[in-house]
Amino acid sequence: MALLHKAPRISTNELALFMVSSDIARMGIIKRSKHPQKAPIIRYKDARPALCAHLTDPMRSVNPLMVAEAMLSQRMTDMSVSPLMRDDASHSIDVLHAIQNMANKLGPFDFQPAPTKQGKLTISGVEVSVHADLLVHGSRKGQDQIGAAILRMTQDDAETDGAKAKRKEMGLFVATIARLHIDQNLKTSRTGANRLCMSIDVQHGEVFLAPDANTQRIKNLEAACQMIAAMWPSQ
Repeated sequence: MALLHKAPRISTNELALFMVSSDIARMGIIKRSKHPQKAPIIRYKDARPALCAHLTDPMRSVNPLMVAEAMLSQRMTDMSVSPLMRDDASHSIDVLHAIQNMANKLGPFDFQPAPTKQGKLTISGVEVSVHADLLVHGSRKGQDQIGAAILRMTQDDAETDGAKAKRKEMGLFVATIARLHIDQNLKTSRTGANRLCMSIDVQHGEVFLAPDANTQRIKNLEAACQMIAAMWPSQ
């Protein structure tokens, strides 16, 4: 079932994809964003809370992951649920295992629970659907800082140099969107910091931090959103 967004609106992942796509592919992204298809299920719905509980635990307890895996293992073999749900359960278990393999990369970060309700991010007149899965605390030179982490779960397993470069660029754009989200919607007494804003590509075990020199990347996002708003279909 297709929905209809009359005003310009795009998801974080679609905007990141827009940034690395050809002109023809961009037209398709805009059309999909205008008339999004209602997904039959929300992918990784039951894995995401377990990942967040694991990462925000000071001791990085694996208990939330084990509980989630036991539940998903039952679903994976339950013939009374749809094949799509069983497939999602299988991929969700892979994600639970993948996050444990990222212990060294994620270990230095102080993850904190993110607010359930978060404001809308607007870039150049386009509403960007973004939700920080985690807040990230840190300090530098006596200054308390804050960032945001977005968990990205994808089934793209291509390992060509081109695919890796594309995933990296998308990850950097998602991290930059997280930085803008902090400034616009998640303000606290802490100062926003690029080094604490990140996209966590769980399946591929990669962490992409918002670059320190991010001005041009932000300008590119603003220009892209101006294009999206100008090309938004009237029908």
